[in-house]
Amino acid sequence: MSLEKYKQIIDADFIKDIDFIDKKIKDLNLNKQSKILDIGTGIGAMSILLAINGYHVLTGEPDEDSEMNKDHHHGEQHEHHSHDEHFHGSWSDWRESAKAVGVEDRIDYQHFNAEKLPFLAGSYDGIFMYDTLQHIHDRGLALNECIRVLKTEGYLCVIEWSKKTIKEDKEKYGYEIDFIDPKVYLNSDDILIKIFSGEYVIFNIIQKK
Repeated sequence: MSLEKYKQIIDADFIKDIDFIDKKIKDLNLNKQSKILDIGTGIGAMSILLAINGYHVLTGEPDEDSEMNKDHHHGEQHEHHSHDEHFHGSWSDWRESAKAVGVEDRIDYQHFNAEKLPFLAGSYDGIFMYDTLQHIHDRGLALNECIRVLKTEGYLCVIEWSKKTIKEDKEKYGYEIDFIDPKVYLNSDDILIKIFSGEYVIFNIIQKK
């Protein structure tokens, strides 16, 4: 279970700030028996990194054939889906990547939608979203669902691209994604949020008050 092996397998865009992200995960100091949820599996960048750190992870994303997911392929989300389509052909299946790193037994997968999580309140010690929130139609609903299923002393970690990365990606790929600030979508009376800036990503750590 090597971070260096991870860097060789995961798409280059997702390892730009991986040492920074890995350190922030370690700084949380979550018990290895913690219940961990990764929302938005994608290429497995977050769930595999969490597994390398010794956690057992449940990861998932909507069923591509679900009606709710089909609705999100229209209108204002068009730019985000062109981003997905740009990479789709080059990304290997997350299961193969997890197997190559030797952590496939630490990751479970199921379909679920972030806007209606199928979990009981206070279920998870750690919830992670890496390059996920920008792709969600109702970001406020999704974040509040995360808060609902988060334990009182748990951490919700929202990792999104910095303005520098957004600018570079527009120049490189021709699309522009949103800069995400979770505070915009949450009631500050209910949560505490700490913001840590890497060179390429912003790592937001959110807790219940």
